[in-house]
Amino acid sequence: MSKTKEHIIEIASRLMNLRGFNNTSVDNVLQASGVKKGSFYYYFKSKEDLGYAIIEDHLRRFSEHVLGRAFTNQRDALMELEDFLDIILELHRQRNCAGGCLMGNMAMEMSDIHEGFRKRFQEVFEGWRIRVADVLHKAKMSGQLNHHVDPTRLAQFVIAGVEGAILLSKVKKDINVLDNCCKELKKHVRMYVGHGIVPPD
Repeated sequence: MSKTKEHIIEIASRLMNLRGFNNTSVDNVLQASGVKKGSFYYYFKSKEDLGYAIIEDHLRRFSEHVLGRAFTNQRDALMELEDFLDIILELHRQRNCAGGCLMGNMAMEMSDIHEGFRKRFQEVFEGWRIRVADVLHKAKMSGQLNHHVDPTRLAQFVIAGVEGAILLSKVKKDINVLDNCCKELKKHVRMYVGHGIVPPD
């Protein structure tokens, strides 16, 4: 990726994360990035095209810096899951809750009004759920979690819990909301260790 294209995506991501996709114009991006209009349209056909590029860039970064660091397939599966939660918590702690989750913000704004974006966000969150479910399945197969646990449902619960806590932390401007949620998610998963609890249908 060229440095100019990368710069445009980085600046536009910041603006759209704070202002929203619809409230951020191409002119806003040009002004903030210092890039000429011709250069912008050399890399992107439209603001929609830029939006998709932002999604792919964020997905790549999340895969490298969160999923790739947490899920190594070389350690205790439950520790990998807890590392996943800890890394997300630390990233938001560093930002002091500003911005929240870019994917979550854009998904909430665009899913009811843009079917293309909705489908892409569905794929993104489903991909994250699958990665978490794979780790939980590994924990189940290794005997860390009891045979009653449903990795698919539990993974969905974890992802939903994290995304909801990020939103509430952003609204309250308090990282302790996300911190406490991550602690509760860890405790909930650990309840399935050994004989543990039996999930209802």
